[in-house]
Amino acid sequence: MRRRNFLKAAAGSAVIPLFSIGEQVAGRKKIRLGLIGCGGRMGLSTRYGILNNMCGPDEEIVCMAEPDPSHWNRIRAVVKHHQPTTDSSKIRAFYDYREMLEKMGKEIDAVAIATPNHHHATAAILAMSKGLHVYVEKPMALTVEEVRLMHAAQKKSGVATQVGNHGHSDEGMRRLVEYIQSGALGQIHDVWAFDDRLNAMMYRPPKAEPPKGMDWDAWCGPAPVCDYYKATADHNGMHPHDWHAWIGYGNGAIGNMGTHILDPAFWALRLGEVHPASVEATDLKWGVTGSWTWRNTIHWSFPARKGMDAMTLHWYDGVKDGIPYDKAHVNKTGICLKRDYQNLPPIIEELEQKHGQKLGCLGTVYVGENGVMAIGPHGNGLQFIPDNLRKKLPKPPKTIPRERGMNHQEDWLRAIRNPNRPAGCNFDYSAPLATTVLLGNVAARAGLKKLEWNDTKITNNDSANAFLKTTYRPGWEIKV
Repeated sequence: MRRRNFLKAAAGSAVIPLFSIGEQVAGRKKIRLGLIGCGGRMGLSTRYGILNNMCGPDEEIVCMAEPDPSHWNRIRAVVKHHQPTTDSSKIRAFYDYREMLEKMGKEIDAVAIATPNHHHATAAILAMSKGLHVYVEKPMALTVEEVRLMHAAQKKSGVATQVGNHGHSDEGMRRLVEYIQSGALGQIHDVWAFDDRLNAMMYRPPKAEPPKGMDWDAWCGPAPVCDYYKATADHNGMHPHDWHAWIGYGNGAIGNMGTHILDPAFWALRLGEVHPASVEATDLKWGVTGSWTWRNTIHWSFPARKGMDAMTLHWYDGVKDGIPYDKAHVNKTGICLKRDYQNLPPIIEELEQKHGQKLGCLGTVYVGENGVMAIGPHGNGLQFIPDNLRKKLPKPPKTIPRERGMNHQEDWLRAIRNPNRPAGCNFDYSAPLATTVLLGNVAARAGLKKLEWNDTKITNNDSANAFLKTTYRPGWEIKV
């Protein structure tokens, strides 16, 4: 069936009944994988990307969906590198993941999704409706409503899930969690998060033709069809990277890096047990119309958890007052060229000056009754402040399980093989984290207002509830 004819048929089709997990993997040694979104984060080289951790002897890459066909053979080359005896030319390629899942859904066990954010929910829910296990890159979804739909689909299907905040599987984050949950730092009332990214645009580049052979309509997918534009010395192009900066496609700086940076705080302080009572943006600077902000200062208030007091989570990103957002200060990926340009929490510079330690360009700082700890965004760079605090605090036991040779993708693959062993960033854990991150987007779009949240809606500003939802193009609606 030609792709265009398939789209007409799929738009009116019913959701396919669920398969059981056992039916998908029982009796087979290898997990059969489909790839959805085959750009850089999936892995177009053997030096970077999640695909490099999913090509072991017990995995088989069966098919892929990617609207830019220039990526297809590069993906096949990565698979061939890891599996020299595999005939990677047999990996079937599709422009549209709906067609791939329709034709190949019974020939695969799981999918890895590394599309732009506006496809996450559509692709994941369709895959789960077919009983397929799902790995999805961060953030979990584009909007809070999509997070709910994805979590509900996982509950219904029972599949193994994982969100790609890969630092969760590293040792440094485990030690931070063990220190904090042991009570070594005492009560923590403030966590300060900071990010050196600016995923925003100051102007809209001129329209250009998409790469030869690319299906731009499939790339836009459930979002409105937008103009393609090329990468230049000033920016990275709508495809493959600038989509982070545009509302309806990405989630700005906080959506790009917030899941990574806030994950340690969420885990260590058990913030998923409750929901934020409020979220408030106190400083915002906007890019061109349709683009996200180039500076955010946002605060979430959380109630007490068992044994833990109420606390506030603070977020700072972008450039500070007096620093222009231009190529003299920010590179084309949206990273500050110097740390001195960053919009940093004042406490970061105070701690550095007082103790002579460097806390990096992005991460979280935990201010406790008995001292301060800090960590980078991916479970690395664990620090005690001052450094001699390491010797003064009681060393907690290792209460979090460790598994030899485990990375974040392997964590998910092991969860597929053992339904009694969920992945660390499964949707039960990740949905509250993603909701908190995406409420930061809601706060930015609502303006400089304190929004009260009851875990379902904004209760003091009804117009802000519109920012919780997504509108889909015909043919791309989520069926539940």
